[in-house]
Amino acid sequence: MSALLWSVGGLLVGLSGLAWGIYQYYRRRTLERQLTHLLGTSEWLPALSALIQRAQRRENETSASQVFLAEVSHELKTPLAILLGYLDTLEQGGWQDPEILLPFLRKALAQVHRMNALVQDILLLTQIESGNWPIQPEPVLLYPLVEDVWNKLEPLAQKKRLTLRLPSHEVRDLAVEADPLALQKIFKNLLENAIQYSPEGKTVTIGWEPLPQGHRVKVWIADEGIGIPPQHLPHIFKRFYRVDKSRSRQSGGTGLGLAIVQELIEAHGQTITVESQEGVGTRFTFYLPACA
Repeated sequence: MSALLWSVGGLLVGLSGLAWGIYQYYRRRTLERQLTHLLGTSEWLPALSALIQRAQRRENETSASQVFLAEVSHELKTPLAILLGYLDTLEQGGWQDPEILLPFLRKALAQVHRMNALVQDILLLTQIESGNWPIQPEPVLLYPLVEDVWNKLEPLAQKKRLTLRLPSHEVRDLAVEADPLALQKIFKNLLENAIQYSPEGKTVTIGWEPLPQGHRVKVWIADEGIGIPPQHLPHIFKRFYRVDKSRSRQSGGTGLGLAIVQELIEAHGQTITVESQEGVGTRFTFYLPACA
């Protein structure tokens, strides 16, 4: 009798295991059919993996956008607070005092210009990163373009009695295949940096040369300025990164100039690097596509 009971028990256990296996099989098949219907393909494993990766990218993009918005808010907060302070003083009766009115209006206007420059750079950087400013390469002579940019910046350079050293005559007819508006912005931002951080009476040097291989042109801009401490070099192309925060803000810098330069150069499929030594100067080197 006990043997019979053991046999029946074993049979029931075996049937239970079989039923569980059948249930798991049909459950898995049901899930597979549901995934196939939802994803629109029977290759649901790769599709699911792609879906997860897409979700992760969106999460990363959302996080990056939140960080960027926080940075923008922080950068706008200071000039806005200063502007409100000046206007509040004038509104409370300061406008009646000639010794207060004009200086405060000038200072308030300076903060408006500062915020306008920041907004313009934010819009430009956003356009570049989103692909809404497509690079339109064409043959561009470097020498006249750089001369034009320097002429516009010369009043700033004259205040410090700075000298510009241009390339020799042998390479003055060199042209690159690049977007002329992007090139103007690249040289303007780099030259503004060189002027800003150069002591009086120093020299800013611009040079370029064709490379024998790779159909590229090597360009460099060097100053004899205060230099950048080594610990800051890996970060200077980041948005809103400043080596000297107080000095940069006082000069009207937005903290986006080098980030824009890097984005524009990379949009041409090229790279930019920086070398610097404190008390000696800084040298930016970048590459541009050569004309065919």
